[in-house]
Amino acid sequence: MKLRTYIIERFREFEWSTLALVLLLSASGLVAIYSIEVQHGTSAGYFLRQSIWTILGLGFFFGVFLLPRKVIHNVAYILYGIGIILLLIPIAMKDGGAVSRWITIGSIGLQPSEFMKIFLLLGLAKYFADHKRRLSTVKELMTPFAMTIVPTILVLVQPDLGTALVYFGMLIVVIFWAGIRPLHFFLLLAPAVSMIAAFQTLSFFLWMGLIIVILYFGNLPFWTKIFNFSINVALGGITNLLWALLKPYQQQRILSVLDTDSDPLGAGYQVSQSLTAFGSGGPFGKGFGEGTQTHLKFLPEQHTDFIMTVIGEEFGFIGVLIVIGLFYLLIAKLINQAYSSKYRFDSVILIGFAAVLVFHTFVNLGMIAGIMPVTGIPLPYISYGGSFMLTTMILAGLSVNMGTLRRASR
Repeated sequence: MKLRTYIIERFREFEWSTLALVLLLSASGLVAIYSIEVQHGTSAGYFLRQSIWTILGLGFFFGVFLLPRKVIHNVAYILYGIGIILLLIPIAMKDGGAVSRWITIGSIGLQPSEFMKIFLLLGLAKYFADHKRRLSTVKELMTPFAMTIVPTILVLVQPDLGTALVYFGMLIVVIFWAGIRPLHFFLLLAPAVSMIAAFQTLSFFLWMGLIIVILYFGNLPFWTKIFNFSINVALGGITNLLWALLKPYQQQRILSVLDTDSDPLGAGYQVSQSLTAFGSGGPFGKGFGEGTQTHLKFLPEQHTDFIMTVIGEEFGFIGVLIVIGLFYLLIAKLINQAYSSKYRFDSVILIGFAAVLVFHTFVNLGMIAGIMPVTGIPLPYISYGGSFMLTTMILAGLSVNMGTLRRASR
């Protein structure tokens, strides 16, 4: 009887708008996958499997929503540890010297790096909630960095650069939200910019000049300034070495962003075909099931990372705009709830989920528009993929759980 009463009380607080947005996005993905597969006579089973994953994901959505907040808080570190163990399993089970990204159970494959997004976010939320850090010293940043770098290294071994970038994107947003000083935030991001600037001599020297000015006027100990400047110079100096360590296909993907026509039948092929599909869709699209680029399979793996091209070709600019609008509403809602939350644990989870959505959406759309390298980043709720669907559904359930406890101030 107590359980029934608890469930009834919880659903009285339930915010249906988040679920509605998630369902609309998921339905958009299923429509696109149906068009790719069923309308065009293929039998890969993507639509059926994605439908099953969506329904299963909704079960996890409601299950996580009903979990008491205190239980989630208490098991956060335990789940983080389980996540690390799950990441080690594919490495330990590598076949023929190659590391897989998957844990296979019968005919079902699960990608632990996707679920690690949940576990890492919970771990970071518990750390910042329990210790109430103000992030005024480098020492206070060491623990969240260590928590992030461990799964990042394990994922890079697989290799999965895209997911590793998601982990760090989440960390950067979370520590900014937790109250890091603007100067420290700049110094945190500066090394990455230094490495990018090092590809061109003039830009590197201009960037170093800006760092010198900021460090000179920044309220930091002298040796801290020297250390930060040295780190940026050193990372800029080894950029060419790090570039050489990238696999040829990774280098070509980056180069194809600068010049799509440099490898039109290789790394630039997907981007070229996706732009063709978008352009052919026009304002209103060719109609459901009428996309020639989709129908003739010019774009490989269009049901995963490049699924937005299907929507663009068959439903046009208006269809793409509607999908982007749904993402905007969901992300804006999460940010508003994070700002309104009284509890830091809840706030960090909400803003962390928003960061995951922003990163995935921005990078995925950037890939298909040819302004970012092809890194295998799927579009939330729309791209085909069971592990990713479950992950985003669980994060959505967590957000509704935490959103019901928001108050007037952070």
